[in-house]
Amino acid sequence: MHFDYDEFGDLNTRRAGGTTADRVVYFRDYTGLEMMRVLREAVHNSPVKVWDYSPAVELLSNDSGGCSGAVISYLKSERYIQVKARSVIIATGGIGRVHLNGFPTSNHFGATGDGLSLAYRLGAKLRDLDSFQYHPTGLAYPKHLSGTLITEGVRSAGTWLLNNKGERFVDELGQRDHVAAAILRECREGRGIVTPNGDLGVWLDTAGLEHRNPGIIEKRFPKLLHLGERSGIDPREKPMLVYPTLHYQNGGVVINTDGQTNIPGLYCVGESSGGIHGKNRLMGNALLEIISFGRRAGKHAAEHKIRSHDHKKVSLGHVSRWRREMTLANLSMIQKSPLLFPEVVPKDESARYDGSTT
Repeated sequence: MHFDYDEFGDLNTRRAGGTTADRVVYFRDYTGLEMMRVLREAVHNSPVKVWDYSPAVELLSNDSGGCSGAVISYLKSERYIQVKARSVIIATGGIGRVHLNGFPTSNHFGATGDGLSLAYRLGAKLRDLDSFQYHPTGLAYPKHLSGTLITEGVRSAGTWLLNNKGERFVDELGQRDHVAAAILRECREGRGIVTPNGDLGVWLDTAGLEHRNPGIIEKRFPKLLHLGERSGIDPREKPMLVYPTLHYQNGGVVINTDGQTNIPGLYCVGESSGGIHGKNRLMGNALLEIISFGRRAGKHAAEHKIRSHDHKKVSLGHVSRWRREMTLANLSMIQKSPLLFPEVVPKDESARYDGSTT
């Protein structure tokens, strides 16, 4: 994986919001994307089989109360496939696309909390589901890019946040919840900027950063330049309008240090797990988490597969029990979960994917 180095060959570091020291190593302004590239290449160059267009819609339970696989929906053929497994790892990400409180989100379109629903129906314990992080600098304009993230590294480099009077109103590298709250307050009290589509935001003064440090945006923030091209705004010449965006789910499935849940054979890693970051994650720690806990969960899941045995009887009995409990508690079951994508192929798609696999 590539990282940025200084002229002496040492790793560059930057300060994260809520910290007092430069502690985060990085690659330009797309460290996560670079990490994904390396991991994806490793998977494609390995014997690992990848199924695209195949979301899990339910987990399989066994007669011992554990997890024994999942039911997969193959979207291209609208068929369900039963996949038996001695170990299952949930890594489905967050819940931003539910747009809690009407906020825009930086999350991908599949971030609808499906992993939480699957684990909960099987009996997994959840925690801190009231805790979400709103990143201070999501793009506020243009509308079709609303919520797109502008990395905290831009503020770490010295970019200011300004209200409609041109005033700084917060420590740009305070904790994320403090900075986001300050932006909301400025907008609520009439010091925000009204976008052409009627939304509110504040200025992220990227032009000021470029003026004080000529060439810094092109050298260190190429993703920001690309976002500017898509927005029709050159961030080297004009500031960008930003507003808090729903970014990260702090709560999730309860796990131990090996990513193991309270359900035998079921593991959970990444944003769908809960409690690792408390209720206010720091910049960079999510990438550290997925690497460290992903490795531990994968290792332990492989060991569990060797130690355990195949269950002759697997079922969806836990779903029936869950529905009975919902009915007895007089709770609504109108909301659909998992929330799958719309159809990805025409109705006359001829390809078919049949059968069951183990």
